[in-house]
Amino acid sequence: MGRCCDMEARGGWSDNALGDIRPYTITGGRTRPRRKLHLTTCLVTRPARHQVAMNLESESLLLLCSASPRSVAELAARLHQPVQVVKVLVSDLLEAEALALANPSSPADPDAHLLEALLHGLRTRL
Repeated sequence: MGRCCDMEARGGWSDNALGDIRPYTITGGRTRPRRKLHLTTCLVTRPARHQVAMNLESESLLLLCSASPRSVAELAARLHQPVQVVKVLVSDLLEAEALALANPSSPADPDAHLLEALLHGLRTRL
């Protein structure tokens, strides 16, 4: 019996059966963004200069970023999508100039000494 028939015998397609397929289709099969983005990268909507292929998630990203700057982490949480999926979509919208970085002057990587000092401080408080 084929896979399709097995699914029908179990009661049809369920959301769980398609759960792993949906993120793949949202990004067109891409798993890596074209730009390096961090969870704390903040974005704002701007008028698009180029035609942007829009799906529901891309439209939602633009709407969310139109009210105030939003971080990649917040966008992923609000869209209920994996962070990597949101990074791919955000990267596309940045390239189309439909989104802009709200904090472009922030450092790309945090200072290792600062992180070590923070970790030491947290350990001493516990």
